[in-house]
Amino acid sequence: MRKNYNWGLLGAGHIANKFADGLKELPNAARYAVAARSLERAEVFKANHGFEKAYGSYEEMLADPQVDAVYISTTNNLHFDHTMMCLEAGKAVLCEKPFASNHEQVEKMIAKAQEKKVFLMEALWSRFLPSMIQFKKQAEEKSIGRPLLLQCNFGFISPFDPQKRIYNPALGGGSIPDIGIYPVFTAMYLFGYPEEINVTSAPSPTGTDWTTAILFKHKRKEISMLTSSFETNLDNEARLYGDNGYLKLHTMFHMPTKLSINRNNGWEEEIPVYSAGNGYNYEAAEVMDCLDNGLIESPKLPHAFSLDLIKLLDEISRKAKENDE
Repeated sequence: MRKNYNWGLLGAGHIANKFADGLKELPNAARYAVAARSLERAEVFKANHGFEKAYGSYEEMLADPQVDAVYISTTNNLHFDHTMMCLEAGKAVLCEKPFASNHEQVEKMIAKAQEKKVFLMEALWSRFLPSMIQFKKQAEEKSIGRPLLLQCNFGFISPFDPQKRIYNPALGGGSIPDIGIYPVFTAMYLFGYPEEINVTSAPSPTGTDWTTAILFKHKRKEISMLTSSFETNLDNEARLYGDNGYLKLHTMFHMPTKLSINRNNGWEEEIPVYSAGNGYNYEAAEVMDCLDNGLIESPKLPHAFSLDLIKLLDEISRKAKENDE
């Protein structure tokens, strides 16, 4: 028997709206509570998405014993503090990517989850999408022969404004943590942690990275060519080339999307992938499956993977800044 879980949303912004819509697909997920910086904002969100309760402070929601799991969608710079608050309160946590601002913070979050014996997972929704899972499955089955080269891009034009979150260093802005994480995740998901890391970057006027190009070499000599940008519109696709064709996750590759295979002889075929809801339902379902089984981390997105991912993002950011000087 599956248990029903009361979800509390910490933050009521753009991504929280998408996550709330995803919860509607799950019969064992109750849209229970939302907390925002003001009660008025929380009340509007509650009414729009059919939640039971609204709170004007995060502390009030975490004091509610009926809240089983919390989804954190606040700005990047607050992920660490809000995750620690939730774990101290004994609430299972699903925290938006990037997990925190640096490797040290993620280590502390994981240590706290282990100390409290409370579930913790990074909300890297792409990991649980049927299209991404099938992408990796096709690679492992060598449907394109031996995988050799990943090309993965994520970019769009966002006019510069120093007050915007994505350009504000204090809020964890920059293309690397905001959208570059998706190409980096895809490379790690397919090939593991890279053995060689090369980065070149163009900074915005506030010092956040505007456009960044990343080149990885992996253990079995696979190459990953990754790009993120707020300056230009990229194709937002993921292509995995082998010695017998290539796989393509179509635009937008990090979302539920079409998957196709292209053979060396020019023949192209779509690989059927069934997807339900808006995609955010899959990560929420994983959290509840883990809770049903008494786990404090997901076997599909374990703490070790998130530690490696933030370590790699730290290294990319360090190299990007070095190249800017």
